[in-house]
Amino acid sequence: MTAKRLAVLAAMVPALAFAQAPDQNAPAEKPPNPPRPPDMAMAAQGKMVYERFCISCHGINGDGRGYSAQWLDPHPRDFTRAIFKCRSTPSGTLPTDDDLMRTLHEGLYHTNMPSWAVLGDTNLRHVIEYIKTFSPRWKEEGPGDPIKVVSEPPDDAASIKKGQALWNSQACFNCHGQTGKGDGSSVPTLFDDWGFHITPFDFTSSPRRKCGNGDADLYRTFLTGLNGTPMPSFADTVTPEDAWHLVHFLKTLQQPQQHQGLFQFMVGQ
Repeated sequence: MTAKRLAVLAAMVPALAFAQAPDQNAPAEKPPNPPRPPDMAMAAQGKMVYERFCISCHGINGDGRGYSAQWLDPHPRDFTRAIFKCRSTPSGTLPTDDDLMRTLHEGLYHTNMPSWAVLGDTNLRHVIEYIKTFSPRWKEEGPGDPIKVVSEPPDDAASIKKGQALWNSQACFNCHGQTGKGDGSSVPTLFDDWGFHITPFDFTSSPRRKCGNGDADLYRTFLTGLNGTPMPSFADTVTPEDAWHLVHFLKTLQQPQQHQGLFQFMVGQ
């Protein structure tokens, strides 16, 4: 081997070592959670609950095509694709059992999905296992890890101002409208994953929201998105603390309801 070639190889070695050397400071990527297939014994019990209380809307095959579905807007959830709006897990991942239990306990406000807490937790756990049998995703994927809810900053004028700036920078008004009434310019173009037209939430109309009424529920929605709808996760563009600022701003959009004031007057409050 010539001296010239040795010199070339010597020059290449440091570069190759640098290119192949792993970043010792980079955190190890967490592997996905293992699948949690349905417990078939519990699912067998859940089938009886489902066929008594759920089948009329969600259908015999869990595809959201029950005989009542034609009159319902928004349409009942299609369980065959295992796509769920209300989750604590990142966008695109399966929900946890606790997420599904929360939906069954609380229902989905502004829809025809009521609370089923009256059935008791045992029956609800059983029906959750039966719902999982409609989609192969539960055998192939594990649920995502719930996002962390950071400490809430003070709900004051400074926070609200930051939230309004985020509302504008993230162009939330394109869907929800300048005043939050759900009448933005993009509304005619919005459809869910099943092809149904979808209307953005009207923040002026009610303190009750589909995925829960607490501030933490709204915070979660910003960072997880509503799978199956045009509402994305903002986890990549909004920091957890900024999500709280946005919550504080949105609360200022709610308008007092006249009928509530009249009722309070009639009862002497």
